[in-house]
Amino acid sequence: MKPNHPAPKPRGRRPSVEDFDVREHMLDTATHLFAERGIAATTVAQIAGEAGVTSAMVHYYFTNREQLLDAVVDERLARVVDFVWRPVEPETGGDPFAFANELVERLFDVTARMPWLPPLWMREIVNEGGLLRERMLKRIPLEHVKRFASHVQEAQQAGTVNPGLEPVYLFHSILALVMLPLATSKIWQSARGLPPFDRDMLRRHVRALLGSGMQVPGASSARAAVKANTNSKASASRRKP
Repeated sequence: MKPNHPAPKPRGRRPSVEDFDVREHMLDTATHLFAERGIAATTVAQIAGEAGVTSAMVHYYFTNREQLLDAVVDERLARVVDFVWRPVEPETGGDPFAFANELVERLFDVTARMPWLPPLWMREIVNEGGLLRERMLKRIPLEHVKRFASHVQEAQQAGTVNPGLEPVYLFHSILALVMLPLATSKIWQSARGLPPFDRDMLRRHVRALLGSGMQVPGASSARAAVKANTNSKASASRRKP
């Protein structure tokens, strides 16, 4: 991965071509440890030890802890946000059901490639006092959230989406339905009497829950009745001499 902005210039000698890979490796290591242990419980020495470098090397590229946290947000988490919220209108045509399903698929896609994301999100962004919370608040693409909510509201006014839903909260619900189970998957995996955690099963569950919850109450029954009536007429027609 290449950073979205120039990497901080280390002090001392000019870095060689290979040094950039070392920096990326240290950043990946720090991100994984932050997700696993929490930022407050992770020291520079631990990052260096896990990455196979010296603490001086970590300080060489990330002058201080604040600079390292900025790099995690700018070069890891911000990319996740950009991926999840890249334009979806061409793929969904403004249909809120398709829009919601596309967001679900993108969240499952990015968390499969970045398994550290759900626990880091829960530890350091969602939780009160999380050390990445304020940094990420500046990164929330409010214009995209508002656009999504407006699509839902328009569909509600047209009578195609459940009017009992709060459009803005729907995005929060999607995020929670995917991220919370993934973040706590190790807990459930070790719990006695529960089936093994299955990402594909969770994906089907989330999509089914959203699909049913977004429907106008009684709409599925009405559609089933129309279908049954149509099938009945077709059968009667076939029975006529």
